Amino acid sequence: MRRKRIWLVMLAGLLLLAGCGMSKPAGKPTEEPRPSTQENPPSGERRPEVMPVEWKGTEFRQVVVSRSQRFGSVYPAALGAFEGQKELKAFVKAFRSAEQMGGQLDIAKPEYDVSFVGEDGEAGFHLWLGYESGTKGLYTYVEDSGTGYVLSEEHTDRLRELIRSLDYTPEQAAANGDIVNVHGKPTNLDNWTKFVEQVRLGNLAEAHITAYTIEGDPIFEDLLFDGQAIQYTYDNSMDGFGVPRRSTDFCKNLEQDGLRYTLSKCDDDKSRVVLDLKTVE
Repeated sequence: MRRKRIWLVMLAGLLLLAGCGMSKPAGKPTEEPRPSTQENPPSGERRPEVMPVEWKGTEFRQVVVSRSQRFGSVYPAALGAFEGQKELKAFVKAFRSAEQMGGQLDIAKPEYDVSFVGEDGEAGFHLWLGYESGTKGLYTYVEDSGTGYVLSEEHTDRLRELIRSLDYTPEQAAANGDIVNVHGKPTNLDNWTKFVEQVRLGNLAEAHITAYTIEGDPIFEDLLFDGQAIQYTYDNSMDGFGVPRRSTDFCKNLEQDGLRYTLSKCDDDKSRVVLDLKTVE
């Protein structure tokens, strides 16, 4: 008989513990970089108190999903939205029936941000779903990423199915400011140039690269620079013909060799080409 997976199994495979150390770049401040870039509020600033959502009796007209980039805020570039009653009910039922965990979470970058939009405003959440059927998902309020709520296996599978069904088109990606590569035809390359300039100046910056497979599925690469290191995330979870994978690493250097840009001195001791303009027209 198939063993029932508990949420600890999901967390072990899905979430990376925060706090991984990294070597400091030469000439940069001596403090250790944060495990997830640009995620904390300025010193002394208090986040608003969490007002729990009253799931029963609350009417929502839309659920907006984006690929999360950091704790403490909802990433504004939407992956897609759900407005049909069937889909809205699926999200509400999943979140309403989740069980609160004990203790404080210490977890890595969320997979998704979810906003429930109603007549009186909206509520934002961070969400983790993983890849495998039969595992349990997790969400936190954006304002309180230390308190987790565990989703059932059934609801996790349903939300994963809904999000994977979203059609993130090249036009939408370009409108969101992504550097888009559709079979060798790039869009928004000026955003990449600005990112490289800011990294060289040591300023906060981010770039989001979206490439499309032959079948038209998006593959994402996110680069967040916090002044010391680049947090690099690779995500092919919406590629219907590939093996789902989402990984995050920290790299100290962004190197340029002609039209090729490579991240080096990464925590996993690997270098990776993030953009090669020789291969695009």
